Amino acid sequence: MADGVRLATTVWRPTGVERAPAVLLRTPYGSRGLATPMFLLARVFAEAGHAAVVQDVRGRYASEGTFTPFVNEGADGARCVAWAAEQSWCDGRVGLVGFSYLAYAAWAAQAACPEPVKAIAAGIGTSNLHDAFYPGGAFSLETALRWAAGVGEREGLPERRIDFERAVRHRPIRAADRVAIRRRDFYRDWLDHPRLDAYWQAFRPDVSRAPATLLVGGWWDFFLGPQLADHAALATSPDAGTTRLVLGPWSHGRYVKRTWSPRTRWFGRAAVLEMLRFLDRELLGIDEGEAPAVRLLPVARAGGEERWLDAGAWPPPDARVERLHLRAGGVLDVEPPGAEEPTRFTYDPDDPAPTCGGALIGPGGPVDQRGVEARADVLTFTEPPNRMRARLVAGPLRCVLHAASSAPDTDFTAKLVVVAPDGTAINVAEGAVRCRWREGGEEPTWLERDVPVRLEIDLWAAGARVAAGHRLRLEISSSNFPRFDRNPNTREDPATAEKGTPARQTLFHDADQPSHLELHVLDE
Repeated sequence: MADGVRLATTVWRPTGVERAPAVLLRTPYGSRGLATPMFLLARVFAEAGHAAVVQDVRGRYASEGTFTPFVNEGADGARCVAWAAEQSWCDGRVGLVGFSYLAYAAWAAQAACPEPVKAIAAGIGTSNLHDAFYPGGAFSLETALRWAAGVGEREGLPERRIDFERAVRHRPIRAADRVAIRRRDFYRDWLDHPRLDAYWQAFRPDVSRAPATLLVGGWWDFFLGPQLADHAALATSPDAGTTRLVLGPWSHGRYVKRTWSPRTRWFGRAAVLEMLRFLDRELLGIDEGEAPAVRLLPVARAGGEERWLDAGAWPPPDARVERLHLRAGGVLDVEPPGAEEPTRFTYDPDDPAPTCGGALIGPGGPVDQRGVEARADVLTFTEPPNRMRARLVAGPLRCVLHAASSAPDTDFTAKLVVVAPDGTAINVAEGAVRCRWREGGEEPTWLERDVPVRLEIDLWAAGARVAAGHRLRLEISSSNFPRFDRNPNTREDPATAEKGTPARQTLFHDADQPSHLELHVLDE
């Protein structure tokens, strides 16, 4: 019971064990029923010797109260941790486990009640929700709207009841929740707070004092960037326990249907096994040999060789930083530019470049990008034929653009693509920057008409094996919709704008303004 609100809790105890460490999963997705993922996870942990505790979060399924995402997970989770640690069947130690929302709930509970927690296994989730909803300052419209529409009731709604396709195109997007299903106040709260302000800080847990931690992420997951920031905070904190990182070719909680890599469809099994081994080591003392600090399964073209890469840190210490320059004629080259004319295109908010795969809550992942690349508002820069060598891209990605716009505010987007000899172009990473927030302040900084500025686009990270005969390509545009909301190219709040105006964009790539991509590379 939390503040008089009963939270439905179920315990699966291991057979033949009087007292065992508790493994806690707090979920908004339902825990009852033999076919639910929570039941199956609890059974796996209980059969391995842990006492599995599953709780419906406040206001969802069998738990009382009102569900307001993220807000109550610290206090409610702390009570559940303390309760579990005091039970006669628990040996006083607690592990926190979960994917997506459950990962956030684990972070929140640990920060509020750290003493009994001895291990955290968090998959495809983060403690920093603002940066997941606002990567580069642009709003993750597809993720936020689809999730808000589905979880706003006491029980999850089937997708057939949600008019997502009409809603996502509705303007203003602040009212898109009503078009999808009905008003969601928390969705509108997210839109009212585009900066990392007190609203977000109120439920952002401190991860710096976490115990032994395992993070599991996917190359096409919309939590990847903030999750890697969690890893960096843990890895550099003197107060944190041992930290492990596992990254693979997975999207968010879904099997990738249009697969580039056969292993994309095995996310659930691979992630659960990694977590089980981690909990066995940290809570049961089962030692299966030294575990690497970082374990990567890079993307490989279907039919190509797939193998894990173990490293002592992230990014892999042996990886070297390469700079690929954007050049005239659509070339992506190690050679820096000289005196070159800029490249121009027009971005029209009424006709944005469509999202094609990528980091989505809906079907995403690796998809052929040639249809998008045929658009006039999508620039492509491709390595020359002499760069078609085998290599491994593994590490952070950053794109630096020198650009100007006719608008007072606009977006620039970037997407890293691997191009096969047959022309197939597969996306491996993406990012955006909203120019009004380019300086990181609390107040917007507007553009001056056609005056160049330096912009940084964080593409988060990639792990991809580039086979011989394949090349890297960088796509530059000003939209990737609905992965990111469309910028109206005005000073109006994008959340409330009902229309936009076209903007003339200029991309510079010369000796004085060398637009480029920075990536980490290992020779194969």
